[in-house]
Parts: sequence; structure tokens; C-alpha cells
Amino acid sequence: MERVVRVIAVVRDLLADLVDRERAARVEQQRNQVQQALDLVASGHDRPSLLPLSVAGRVVRPRAAGYVIMETIRSSIRRGVAMCGVAGFWGPPDRGLLEAMARVQAHRGPDDDGFFETEHASLGFRRLSIIDLTHGAQPMGNEDGRVQIVFNGEVYNFRELRAQLEAAGHTFKTDSDTEAIVHAYEEWGPECFTRFNGMWAVGILDLRETPRLVLARDHFGIKPLHWARAGERVLFASEIKAILQDGSFQTQPNEQMLYEYLIWGLHDHTGGTFFEGVNQVRAATYVEIDASGVREHTYWTPSLGTDAQPDPAEFRRLFERSVERRLVADVPVGTCLSGGLDSSSIVSTMTKMLKDHVPDSVSLGDRLKTFSAVFDGDPIDEREYIAIELEATGAEKNYVNPTSEVFFDEIEQFVWHTEEPIVSTGPYAQWCVMRLAAPKVKVLLDGQAGDELLAGYVPYHYVYLKQLLRERRLGTFVREAWAARDVLKPLIKRRLGQRRKAFDERTLLRPEYLKSRRPPTDERAQADLKKRLLQDLTTYSLPSLLRYEDRNSMAHSIESRIPFLDQELVEWVFRLPPSAIIRDGWSRAILRQGLRDALPEKIRTRRWKVGFTTPEMRWLRARRAIIQSLYRSPAFCARPYWNGLAVADAFRRACEGEIDDSMFFWRAINVELWLRVYFGDRTGRDLRKETLPAFARYGDELAARAIGTDEAARLVASRAPNPGRHLFVNAVDATYARIPVRSPLIAPGDDLQTILEKALVDHDVRPGDTVAISEKAVAVSQGRSFPVDQVRASALARLLARFVGKTPVGIGLGLPQTMQLAIEEVGALRILLAAFAAAITRPFGVRGVFYRVAGPQAAAIDGPTPGTLPPYNTHAKKAPADPDGVARRLATALGAAAGGPVGVAVIDANDIGVNVLGSSAGVDRGLLVELFRDNPLGQGHQQTPIALIRRMRAG
Repeated sequence: MERVVRVIAVVRDLLADLVDRERAARVEQQRNQVQQALDLVASGHDRPSLLPLSVAGRVVRPRAAGYVIMETIRSSIRRGVAMCGVAGFWGPPDRGLLEAMARVQAHRGPDDDGFFETEHASLGFRRLSIIDLTHGAQPMGNEDGRVQIVFNGEVYNFRELRAQLEAAGHTFKTDSDTEAIVHAYEEWGPECFTRFNGMWAVGILDLRETPRLVLARDHFGIKPLHWARAGERVLFASEIKAILQDGSFQTQPNEQMLYEYLIWGLHDHTGGTFFEGVNQVRAATYVEIDASGVREHTYWTPSLGTDAQPDPAEFRRLFERSVERRLVADVPVGTCLSGGLDSSSIVSTMTKMLKDHVPDSVSLGDRLKTFSAVFDGDPIDEREYIAIELEATGAEKNYVNPTSEVFFDEIEQFVWHTEEPIVSTGPYAQWCVMRLAAPKVKVLLDGQAGDELLAGYVPYHYVYLKQLLRERRLGTFVREAWAARDVLKPLIKRRLGQRRKAFDERTLLRPEYLKSRRPPTDERAQADLKKRLLQDLTTYSLPSLLRYEDRNSMAHSIESRIPFLDQELVEWVFRLPPSAIIRDGWSRAILRQGLRDALPEKIRTRRWKVGFTTPEMRWLRARRAIIQSLYRSPAFCARPYWNGLAVADAFRRACEGEIDDSMFFWRAINVELWLRVYFGDRTGRDLRKETLPAFARYGDELAARAIGTDEAARLVASRAPNPGRHLFVNAVDATYARIPVRSPLIAPGDDLQTILEKALVDHDVRPGDTVAISEKAVAVSQGRSFPVDQVRASALARLLARFVGKTPVGIGLGLPQTMQLAIEEVGALRILLAAFAAAITRPFGVRGVFYRVAGPQAAAIDGPTPGTLPPYNTHAKKAPADPDGVARRLATALGAAAGGPVGVAVIDANDIGVNVLGSSAGVDRGLLVELFRDNPLGQGHQQTPIALIRRMRAG
């Protein structure tokens, strides 16, 4: 064995030169020297558990020491194209599966890949190089190769651990934390996990005695790790999508998890996942796998106490030490900045370290880079506080402005990366921040967990007040309640206001589904602040936020680090009395005191927080047409969880202010898209290889299969709906196709009958069909459109238009010119009455009153839509004249050609609402309103102002 170790050392020294570009000419010579070293050990005893390995195109059947050498060669030479993602399995080898599991996680590791195989288990890896860029390749083994690991994350105290291990006789060949973990496990076994301070997930193959695979995760579960059984294999991976690469693994949606998510918004609160059969390695847990089975062990349990002295200076010392530890990197480091107390504390501390020339601050460069999400003109915009922090620290600003348009364009990619349903659209803001940062830094510090650790959310005040009552500390209760009145009062008012228009979300779910599930047990402490914080840190709140953090950062090949989850800091805070956390009405009291001279006073004394979130309901309202299309799609309506049309109607009522906003609307969207992305014939696919967005197309494919006719399949293949819309939608009694029909550009004086007959010639119009035509097309043909710059707006029109919401697509009366047309069309008195009715109902959240009072003739008036074809981009238009007569004349002509009755309707549909302005006999106007809630017509560059509507018969 001594001889083997000497040879390995020689080989490693030789291979270190391979990464030096200046010595590239010596690569071939060194490979020959390595081969001589292999020949030297080829006479050793065979180890039957080792498999052949391919190196530089040559397959070698190594012996015991030879295998270790060849694995070292492969890891050092092969610098792959694709962050830290681990994968592998216990069971017989399958190189194709192993590579597929690593490849689908390539976004986690663009710098390197590596594989290690034995008859017992296989390990795969994708690497983002952060520390020791040259020699940190994985899988990595100990001196004799009998302990091999794949590792994702960082152990921040690896230098201290290395010193202890070197003192114990271990030798190191790299400067990476990975090698410290190998030797730590070799020295201390699973007990080593208690010594690590960091964020990590690790797979360890131990071949020393009884072969076994050990999977472990950090104390708080910052880095992900999943496992699942698949026949004779036990699969593991950083991300679930890697497990799905095994075709023998059969999964389905976890119905209990979906139930708890849809009704209560719960997720990531158990060891399970939304994929049946896929488990999490829990935080502070390791899983042992060997020939006898799978066993789970907890290596750390957090404890609460009150014995720590609430010293602000000690908090500051621990916090600064935590931040400093997270600066260690051989790549550029930056930080997120939301403008809140937590992220600002990190920015101020990092800036101070940079100015003080703390050694590890070299990773920050000459000036700290910050990355923020801002929302122009929105109440949640935090630019004011971000600017205060930037001015105080001199840090560099980088802004991104997330929008609903871009979000829905990339929503499938977002769902694919997050892997499981999420609480809201809020994590998308962080997604955008990570993407913004990717070209400039590879490591970002983030303020996550500060709220759970130091009671940053307003409801924690209620928990503390209840605790004071339970403990009969009435004087303190009165003082704290009075001091927090400015924080508590708005929340109480908002909750009381919500009750007036609240609705029971369970009424949207199918009764049989509700009866088949058991309600979750809510074990959250209601009158014990420290216990509640611990529960939220370990179970109810933080685990889901950590998943978002990991997936958002890794999707853009960035490592995110969380100073508030430093092991020493957390254990110290949980030994503080509650009064150190909430005091005199202030949450995060110990932080505010400890960083008194480090933070701008306006930020240090902030009462409210926003963080990285989105204006969710405003976004959903803005994209209501696309969402209506999703809710009314046959695929959505066929799910066993909800009544799809009831969800669609509730969403319409929420958009119009009739009922309260609800997070259920996003949950239903998220679940439906998750099902389309991850189940059916798309299980295990890689969305990065597809043309997106495709969720509507896939929904139509599902609908066509359910309808089961050749016609449905043919329509999906040949008739593309407009972007974001579904070809098929459900109404109360059936499924209908809405086929967009392309027409030439319509101009004043054009004959609509001729245009329709030519446009429909290839569409096989049949008796019973209905043809819908946009009111814009009719109005333009009648000469009822006007260049907007030629409409003279009166003073009344200019005044009233100021109070109308503007849209980017010209809908409604937000322009003085369109308001003037409305006054001319229905009269000034009616417009004034409508404005008065809207003004007195708006404070109560009721929307749409103006147009209901003004009438359909006024509601049908629209302004120009930028970016579309003439005349829609330059003209405002009135409602068409005599729409019923127009519909009857067209219906007569189309019916004669079809050999039976064909309905015609003139429809005013946009992304906000729909009205049927005119129709022929026998047309069900109410049905058409429901079928056009998603505005499937394309009246601009799509040139599809006509739609053929057909009821689909099941095969």
C-alpha cells in the first residue's frame, strides 16, 4: 500500500501541471508518464468490486490502486462544459443513467463534471468552481480511494477542520473544502457532520468495510438533497429532475401534499415532496444505505434557552464573523439588496470589511456590487430605501424591473427550475435578481432567514403578546402592545376589511376531493415566541424559502450564501430571552442595537418590510386573459382537484373587485403548469431544449387526446391559437374549439361578407358553427375609426381621462381623445353619471362600475395599440353601427354557403372583458361571453379578427 500511495502522489503532482495553460505542450508527455505509473501498479491484487474506466478514449480494467489513479486522472483532465449538483445511486452500474442525471443538472455546475462507479454504487457530479478552481474536481477520494464523495455547497470552517485533521496525520493535496470533508468523514465518521458550519449536501461512498452510501444535509437544509427507491436502486440527487431520468422510477403527484398546498399554502414542511416516492434528506439528517436497507439518523437537534446575555456587541461580533466566512471565494462575490433591514445589514457589513481590508474581502473587488429588484410606480417599490443604503455605503447599484409580461413568457422555465409548487409569484423577483447578477459575480450573499431568526414578520408580535398574557406579565403586555400599535393597527384593519368580501376557497375544490383528504395538523406555537421562531426556521416557513433560494440561484449558475444561518449565530440567538428579539415594539431588537452605528438610521428604524416580492394580484389582473384561458382549458377542468369553471369565474369576480384577492389563484396556476411540465409524456424532459412558452399548446394536446377524435388531433396540428391562448376551452355543457381565422388588413369601405367568405374558405364551415368577428374590424369597415391626432378633446374629456386607468394596449377611455368619442357617442350626462358612480364605489374595491353605467357603446371605444398594424396603431374607434344587422346579414350569406344555419356575432373582446354587441338569431350570447373571456382574437399583427367556434364531440 505504501508503494501505491507514493505512486498516487507522483501522479497527482504531474496532473496539477495539466491545468496550467503555459505548460499545455507537455500534456502528452505527462500522460505517458502517468501510464508508466499505471503499469507500475498493474501487478497488484485485483479488487473485484471495481469497474472499467474510460480515460482519453482508452478503456482500462484497473486494479485496486490503479482505479484510484485513473479516477484522479479523469477528474483532473476532464473539465466539463456544464454549479454544484450531485447525483448517483446505490445499485448496479448504469453509465448512461449516471450521465443523464448529471447532465439535467448542468445549470448547477457549468465548470466541471465527474463520475465514479463500482458494483455497489455510482456517483455523478456537476461543479461550479468557487474555491480552489484548479484542484477541487469531484468525485474526490481519500488517500487509498476507499472513501469517495460528491459534495454540493460550502463548509466555511474547513480551514479550522483541516488544521485539526493535519494534526491527526491526514495529508492534503488541494485547498478545497471538499477534501477536508473527505478526511473529516474518514477520521470521525458521520459524527463529522456536527462539526461543519456551512451549507452543504453530500453523498459519501464508503468502501472500507461493509460498503455503504451515506447521504447527508446541513443543519438547516440550505442545500437540497433528495432520494427515491427505484427497483433495486436507491437514487439520489440535488434536484428531483435528475431522479426522473431513471425510466424505471414511476411517480405521480403527491395528492396529500397538493391538498395541503391548495387550501393552506403549506409546502416543504415534511420530509416528502410533491412527487410521490421522492423524499428529502431532512435538514440535520444523514441517511445510510447498504445491502440491508435504508436508515435515517438525526445528527443535530436545535435547542432553546434563555441563558445567553443579550449583548448587542456579541451579536455584532457573531454576525460580522458570519459575513466574513461567506466572503471566502476564488471568484467575484456580491450581494442582494432589497432595501430591508436584513439585506442592508449585510451590505453595510461587507462594505466595512472592504474598507478595512479584511483579507477575504478581496473577493469583493474594488467596490461592492449589489443587485436589486425594483417596480416602477408600484407601491411595493423599494428604490427609496435601496438608494439610502447605497448612498451610505458607496456600493454599486444594479437594478432589474420584473414584469408580468416577461414572467409569463418564461413561466414554464421558472416552474421547471423550482421543481415543486411555490407559495406565490414572489420568488420570481429573486429569479430576476440572480439572472441580473450572473454576468458579474458567481457568489451572492442574501438576507434570507433574518425574519425567522429575529421575528421580522408582523404576526410574530401577536405571538409575543399572547405569550406575555399567558405568562401574566400584564405590564409588559400593555407596554409592548402600545409600542407596536402603528404596526398592528394596519394589519388588523386589513384583515377586517378582507372579511367583507372574503370567500371560502374550498368551494372551488371538488367535494369528493375534499372528502378524500385529511386536514394537516397545525402545530405552530401561538403563544411562545422562541418556539414559534424555531418551528418556522425548521418547518413552516424557511424550508420553502431555502428551496426558492437554491433553485433561483442555481438556475443562473450562482452560489447564494446566507449569513443569518451561521451555526454559531443561530445557536446563540436561540439562547436569548424573547425580550432581546422583540422589545418596545421593535422586532429584530438585538440587530437594531448591535448595528446601531453601521446602518443608516432610516433603515435601522424601518417598521415595515417588503423584500423580494412581486405585485402578484396586479400582475394576475394584467394577464387575466391568459389566466382565463388556462382556467377554462379542458386539461385544467379535467383535474380531480378543482371545478375549473368555478375557479375561472371566481378569478373574474376578484379582478372586478366583487370578492377579495386570493393566493389560491396563483396556487391553481402553479399546480396546473407543474403538472404539464413534469407529468404525462413529458416526465424527465429538459425544458432548456424546447421552444417556450408551450403550456397552452401542451394543454391543447391533452384536450385533443381526451376528446379522442381525428378532427381534434387535426385541429391541434394545423390551427395555432394566438400566443398564450388555448385552442379548446370548456363551457358549462361541452368543449369548444375557437379557431383563429387570418384575414387581410381591413380598411374603410371593405365588404365584410367578401372578406369572411375568402378567409373561411379553408375552414370547412358547417351548420351549427358560429363565426365571431371583432367589433374593431366591423367599425373600421364602416369608417368609424379616426386618427387619434385628429380628435379634438374637450376640457371635460381631458378632465375625466385623468381619472381613468391607462393600459399599454389602448383599451378603454384613458386618453382624452377616446373619452371625447365616448361623450359624443352616449352623451356627456351619462358619462358624468358613470364617473360619479365609479368614484363612490372605488373606495370599496368595486371595479368596472364606470363601463357598466356608461353602457356597451362607450365600453367598445378603444384607442390605438402601439406596435400593431395600421389602423390599430394610430386610430381610435367607436362601436360599430347596427351590429345586430351586420351579424344577421353575414349569417344569411354564410348559412347559404354551408347548407344550414351558421351563427354570427360581433364581439368586443379585450384582455379586460368581453361584450357581444350584436348577433344573429339563435346565437347564445352568454355562452360566447364565457368562450371569449380570454380574448382569443388577434386584432393587431396576428391579423386574426375572426374566429370559428365549433362544439367538439367526443370520440
